[in-house]
Amino acid sequence: MDPVLLARELVRLDTTNPPGGEERALRYLAQLLSAGGLEVALDTFGPGRGSLVARLNPGRGPALCLAGHVDTVPVGREAWAVDPFAGLVQDGRLHGRGASDMKGGVAAMCAAALALAREGFGGALAVYVFGGEESGCEGSFHALADPALRGQPGAVVVAEPTRNRPLVGHKGALWLACETRGRTAHGSMPELGDNALYKLVDAVARVRALDLGPAHAHLGPPTLSVNTLQAGENVNSVPDRARATIDIRSVPGQDNAALTALVRAAAGEQAEVRALLDLPPVWTAPDHPWLARACAALAPLLDRPPGVETVQFFTDAAAFRHVCPEVPMLILGPGDPAQAHRTDEWCATADIHAATAMYLALARDWDAAPD
Repeated sequence: MDPVLLARELVRLDTTNPPGGEERALRYLAQLLSAGGLEVALDTFGPGRGSLVARLNPGRGPALCLAGHVDTVPVGREAWAVDPFAGLVQDGRLHGRGASDMKGGVAAMCAAALALAREGFGGALAVYVFGGEESGCEGSFHALADPALRGQPGAVVVAEPTRNRPLVGHKGALWLACETRGRTAHGSMPELGDNALYKLVDAVARVRALDLGPAHAHLGPPTLSVNTLQAGENVNSVPDRARATIDIRSVPGQDNAALTALVRAAAGEQAEVRALLDLPPVWTAPDHPWLARACAALAPLLDRPPGVETVQFFTDAAAFRHVCPEVPMLILGPGDPAQAHRTDEWCATADIHAATAMYLALARDWDAAPD
């Protein structure tokens, strides 16, 4: 299977999230992978929403897992130079929404799985194609909560766009809502009310002053950003409700529950703090035995020797880390992360072919490794 042709077909299927339309793409991939000799199961988590798990040789021990997501962000309001769902290939580039993030990667890992099935791969392989990643890894958390769908991961490769560089970790994501309540009154008589916005502004000031802890050697410091603020319904009424959202990016060694408690204490008793999204950091120590083998298998295919490289954005690796705390992981895929979510998104076709070769190399190494 030509991975670029497969990526084109996936780009042509609108899987924008929201509202989510992963089902058509998943059924297309399910038919393709099943016909190629893989055992396929679908997992549904809402109307038109779902994920797919396909396996080669289940039951032969821990599996090498290739994972990605098929949902995309909306195309935005800015005009595109090409139809974002045409799947145009021109001048060595696949154009369209999801080309880099991350239908190119999904196509590469599925093409690799089909090639392995044809050549008689002897190890255990699992391919996960999730929905709902762009809205907080909904699909991966839902599917991996089911032991039958999770299976027995031995190592995980997430095909997010990394310019085909093997990355060993990313920060966690903790999104919090901070809400305050008060009592409304006429704006000309504020003394009769209880201004919820004032309470929230004071709480946010204390939260901003927090020290979240030391930096990680490779991922840098944990960060906190207050990104939305809503209060009031009209200019001449004291607001009785106010709400801010907070984006914290945690680093390995930190516990998101402890960070939530830290924010809650800083916000004070008049504020209610609750989690909207809780994704753990992902980190595989550079001296992990599988990572050393994987980098050796990849080295002939890389533009430069592998190093200790990381990324800031979260991936479905966080869902694996939640249920498989000791399993080694890599983030490795075609496409430039700077293309993600952009107007006129594209992915170099050569990168899609190269990623396919990399996944094959990792799988063959997995098959050849001693038990």
